[in-house]
Amino acid sequence: MLQRTWSYLLYLYGALIGALTPCTPPAPLPASDQFPRQYLGTWHFIAAAASAPRDLETFAGIDSSVFHMGRGPQPQRLQLRAALRLKSGRCMPRSWIYLLHQGSTCLATEGRPGMRTELFSSKCPDTIIVQESDRDYRRLLLYSRTPHLADDCIEDFRDQAYCLDMEEFLLVPRSRDTCQLQD
Repeated sequence: MLQRTWSYLLYLYGALIGALTPCTPPAPLPASDQFPRQYLGTWHFIAAAASAPRDLETFAGIDSSVFHMGRGPQPQRLQLRAALRLKSGRCMPRSWIYLLHQGSTCLATEGRPGMRTELFSSKCPDTIIVQESDRDYRRLLLYSRTPHLADDCIEDFRDQAYCLDMEEFLLVPRSRDTCQLQD
């Protein structure tokens, strides 16, 4: 009886704490063929979050990066080009094709059938949050129109990641200039 009462009190305490500190995950954006024009253009990679450190290993060697999201040659395709500056100073170009599906909030990645990419709004202007997931990982990425972002925007991203049970965090150093995007 005492154990049941104790567990009930702990449950109520947890519910009260949860109610006093609301956790608001980011709001999803549509990823249909009517892809919002405001998300096209140049973006700088700022930070990443995940549940496990191994989900962020891909980004450990990156110093800075710039991305360009543009419409592909076909209406239901987006072209993402990237210029990654490694910590060694070397530049690495990358590119992806995203496939848009009517009525979906997910972008499919050409050549990677298991990968899902979802876009989320952010409270800070000129930022976007991207969630990538595949069989082996799930991570949240923060992008900004400018290479340096205010600390409160980065903290807001961390809070939103925490709402999704992602406590591992990586801030891209951005100690070097970004590489130039190639056509």
